[in-house]
Amino acid sequence: MRHTPSQRNSQLWTCRLDVRWGDMDALGHINNCEYFRYSESARLRYFEELFGGGKSVFANEEGPILADIGCAFHEQVVYPAQLEIGVAVTRVGRSSLDLVTPIFRAGENTAVADVRAVLVWFDYAKQQPAPVPELLRQQVTPV
Repeated sequence: MRHTPSQRNSQLWTCRLDVRWGDMDALGHINNCEYFRYSESARLRYFEELFGGGKSVFANEEGPILADIGCAFHEQVVYPAQLEIGVAVTRVGRSSLDLVTPIFRAGENTAVADVRAVLVWFDYAKQQPAPVPELLRQQVTPV
């Protein structure tokens, strides 16, 4: 099934990441696993910014844990490249939230890949889901 690539919009929080030489596979393009790592890096930066400019989201032994992830690949990317990874919350539930992380070549408006993820807010001490923090609910508007 072919997915239509996301287009850049003002509702996305974005960060830049450089493609590393080692991100490529034997076929000469970025290995599919790397897109999940790029998405993870962007998600962590996003939450750290929401919770106070670099403060760990795990400061209270709670934080997001990945429950589900998928990716639609639209174009190959090769080294060297700089990427811009967007993050947007699409749904906030009691203890979970859905995010999209479209990945763009720097300066371009059409995503080369679209990663979608379901995160569960998790209490690591109790090893169980926890309510999404009120601070997070106040700072995000699902798109």
